[in-house]
Amino acid sequence: PGEQPDFIPDFDNPSPSHFRVLVADDNDVDRRLTIWHLSKAWPVQQDMRVDCAADGDEALEKIRNQPYALVVLDWNMPQRDGGEVLRTMRDDGSCVPVIVVSGQRREAIASDLKAMAATFVNKNELNPARFRQAIATSLQFQERGC
Repeated sequence: PGEQPDFIPDFDNPSPSHFRVLVADDNDVDRRLTIWHLSKAWPVQQDMRVDCAADGDEALEKIRNQPYALVVLDWNMPQRDGGEVLRTMRDDGSCVPVIVVSGQRREAIASDLKAMAATFVNKNELNPARFRQAIATSLQFQERGC
């Protein structure tokens, strides 16, 4: 907040050492803040390569055409919301770790996030430490199978 992100995603130089992450959010400012916080929280040695989607349909298209190590979904997006994207991912058999971000309180969104093997971070409380914790939890869900 107040700072300009110093992380610039590497869109043009894919490499096996990159973990691909999809950040789906219809708000450009929120998307950039999410990427910045995520870059500060990234817990692995490999570099993160970020792809972006501005709505649920674009997110699903990318998820179906590209393997991701992590997906970060805004809960309220046009076309399909984050819940629809997450349900479709799980129905399609995808066990990719998912972090749901929203300005709404956790209680106001799907009560079955845990059953869908997804973690939640409130946008108003977004910071690298919370992201690091959410990444760890989402990876535990993946290890147990979703």
